[in-house]
Amino acid sequence: MWFRGRDRRSERRRDHKPFDATRLPPQEYHTVAEATEEGLLLTEYASRMAVKNRFIKKILTDKQPWFLEQSREDARQALTSLATESDNEAKNLAALIQKFRGNPRQARDAQGYSYDDIDNMEHRRKASLEIARRLRDQSTDEDYLTELVAKARSDAWREVAANIEHNLDLEFLPVDADYERHRTERLHNFVTVDLAELLATSEVKTTSTGHDTP
Repeated sequence: MWFRGRDRRSERRRDHKPFDATRLPPQEYHTVAEATEEGLLLTEYASRMAVKNRFIKKILTDKQPWFLEQSREDARQALTSLATESDNEAKNLAALIQKFRGNPRQARDAQGYSYDDIDNMEHRRKASLEIARRLRDQSTDEDYLTELVAKARSDAWREVAANIEHNLDLEFLPVDADYERHRTERLHNFVTVDLAELLATSEVKTTSTGHDTP
């Protein structure tokens, strides 16, 4: 009995066909325009993060006044830096494409690319170039820079408020039954009054120096 069971398993193994990758449906890629738009969503997030962090450090850590023009310059630098990164990626891809076209049998590079990936690499190269071009356009668009700064500034205040709320939860214990009931109101007043006063102070300093006000 044991040998017959073993034979049946062997037969099932022999009937199993090896995986055939050619039967898979062809892989579909985003168009260059679609890949560009997705890339720009990521770069907007990265640039907002950069401006937000500069805002928090300048206003809350260094206690310096806030200038709209300086924040626009921070945004411009962030976008220009991202454009340079995208250009460099396009150059690296172009070099890989040339290398594999010259020697199709060359082993995969450190990133896993081979001759079979040339079409994908060319697609990514074109998208990287378009992303770099769009980022440089954004870096010279004053309206876009102002909007980016406004979003980053809102992100900064939300992060500050969240950190304050977290610290209050850790440091202060409820003292009566009304604590939780009035907690939201106290936090709201703290953010809208105390933080607003801090912002107003920086705006007064800005006005007195003749720089842009927010």
